[in-house]
Amino acid sequence: MSELLPISNCKNCDHQIETYNFCPNCGAKKISKRITFKNLAAEVSEVYFNVDNTFFKTIKDLTIRPHEVIDGYIHGIRKKHLNVGSYFLLSVTLAAILTFIKEKGFNIPSEAEKLEESSRFAQVFIEITEKFPTLGYFILIPFYSVISRFIFRKYKKYNFTEHIVINSYLTSHLTILTFIPYIITFSLGDYTEESSFIFTLIQLIYAAFLFKNLYQISYKKVIIKGLVGWLLVFIIVFGIILIAVVTKKILEGNGFIN
Repeated sequence: MSELLPISNCKNCDHQIETYNFCPNCGAKKISKRITFKNLAAEVSEVYFNVDNTFFKTIKDLTIRPHEVIDGYIHGIRKKHLNVGSYFLLSVTLAAILTFIKEKGFNIPSEAEKLEESSRFAQVFIEITEKFPTLGYFILIPFYSVISRFIFRKYKKYNFTEHIVINSYLTSHLTILTFIPYIITFSLGDYTEESSFIFTLIQLIYAAFLFKNLYQISYKKVIIKGLVGWLLVFIIVFGIILIAVVTKKILEGNGFIN
């Protein structure tokens, strides 16, 4: 049986497309092949990764020259690499898989379980971001973007939305880049505070490398601004925790909660 189907009209708007690969009326792609496992796999791959052999190229270029990929995307270069949405979706999927493997495959407790009961707010936040990476990313990426936009506000090179793109690529790439190393670490039974520190250090070095090249400034300036950023994060997080604790005490004191 032939894998090709005779198509003369668009299945979406009924426009004549016999001599076209894409409908000139609605833009839909002409589907003339029967569904086979090979065709289905290719279609899923195209939708999920948005690929023309760009997946590994995106990983390579984001590792070696991330500023060119991100700045290029911001300024309209959209075909050479995976777009930020596809890369983000992939990283969220891997983050969810990693959490499942960590807890179910290797019985490693979550970061939330390591905290004391007194740090209930932090416990809940970490547990949510670990169990639901998408929600965690949607919370953290805008937060990181506010910080990075603020500490680099003097240069006026990227607006807030562009900082969301920068931090989405940054966070997604670090998730993808450390996926295999994390699994190897879990399998060796060597996931300790020291290895967690090493992964964090790698992430900080990569972030410094990215922003240094994006803004064409020295590492000294990046480090200083990074320290300012971390101080702001600490102050904001500490402030939120303090407000949560005080609010809890007030509600307990007035008998609203046990």
